Amino acid sequence: MRVLIDGKVREPLSPAEEQDVRQFRVEESVEGSVLSADQAGSAQVSQTRLLLLILWAVTAIVAAVMVLVAGPADQAMVLVGAVLIVGALGVFLAIVLWRRKRRWQQDLARRLEGMAPADTAIGVTAAGVAVAGQIFPWSALAIEQVELAKFSIRYRTMFTLERLTLVGPGGVVVLDPALMRNGHLIIGNAWWRMRLAGPAGSV
Repeated sequence: MRVLIDGKVREPLSPAEEQDVRQFRVEESVEGSVLSADQAGSAQVSQTRLLLLILWAVTAIVAAVMVLVAGPADQAMVLVGAVLIVGALGVFLAIVLWRRKRRWQQDLARRLEGMAPADTAIGVTAAGVAVAGQIFPWSALAIEQVELAKFSIRYRTMFTLERLTLVGPGGVVVLDPALMRNGHLIIGNAWWRMRLAGPAGSV
């Protein structure tokens, strides 16, 4: 099993690190479909924009409260400072969103490689991975490559599944959560079922 973390090849995950792979809820089956490049791009931008708007709104509310509680002598100065801070944050977050869009476009060709065509039904069941009605049994599949992103929460390193490539007699199955409806549930459950197989689930 080839492991990439933040785009860099590294040694296979230790058992302890595997426990730190972020898991969504385990489901008996998850149904989804492959998104088009435009649909996936719109979803990514919308999610990022919503998070940034929430951050900006919280900052603006805190700034407004500071202005309201400031004394009469300081209120004008606090107001000017609050406007500058909120405005500067707005500009910064707009740049962050633009960079996110640009990074997505630059990485899109690589992410589309190996994926089933847009609108293809895809999902996971107890029997295996289902792609366009074809079942790839878990027992016949192996993990060829897993791509992870690393982040830290309260002094603990965690990983999120970015892409999973499975191989078997029926061919190659690529799972990319950003390019699938219910993508995180699909890839999370596929990873969980494959790791239950232990060493036999990797190549």
